[in-house]
Amino acid sequence: MKKTTTVALTAALGATLLLGGAGTLAFWTDTKTSATQTINSGNLSLGALESGNWKIQNVVGDKKSQLVDLNSNTRIVPGDVLTQTVQVPVTLVGENLKANLTVAGPQLVGDNNLKNALSATVVSINGQAVNANGSTPAAVALTPTSVNNGKVPVVISVTFPFGTAATAIEQMQSTSITSSYTLTQVPAGS
Repeated sequence: MKKTTTVALTAALGATLLLGGAGTLAFWTDTKTSATQTINSGNLSLGALESGNWKIQNVVGDKKSQLVDLNSNTRIVPGDVLTQTVQVPVTLVGENLKANLTVAGPQLVGDNNLKNALSATVVSINGQAVNANGSTPAAVALTPTSVNNGKVPVVISVTFPFGTAATAIEQMQSTSITSSYTLTQVPAGS
C-alpha cells in the first residue's frame, strides 16, 4: 500500500474513533450515593388527665377562712371558693413546635339551681392568668421549654357567692364539674 493511502486510512480511522463511531461521542461519568440521613418527626400529645386536689376557703369581703383540702364529706355554703390545680400531661417534641393549650369550660352538670348559683372559671394556665368569659376557651401558648417536667398546671375556680339565696332546692344538692383540654399546634413564628 502506498504511504499516502495508509496515512489517509489512518486519518479516517482516527476521525471515526474521535467521533465515537456512528455519530456518538464517548464521555466518562461517575456516580456516588450520599450517606443515609435519618429524618425524625416530633410529637404533640396530651396524656391521661387526673383530677387535682380541690381546696376550699370561705371568702366574704376581706374575711377569709383557712384554706383546707376538700374531701367527699365537705359541703359548700355561700361564700365558699373552691380551687383545683390540674397537672395536665403535655408532650411537645420538636425544634420549632409551638402549641396552644385550650381549656374549654369548666362546665357544671347537675342540680339546676345549685349549678346556676355557682360560677366556674379557668384562673390560669401554666401560671398565666386567663380571661375566660362564658364558654370562650382560654388558651396559653406553650413551647417544649415552657412545659415543666411534662406537666402544665391549670387552675380552676368555683365560687358560691355570699348573698346567694340558698333555697331548699339548692341545699343538700350536688353538681359535677368537667373541663375539656385541647392541644393545637400553631405556627412557630406566632
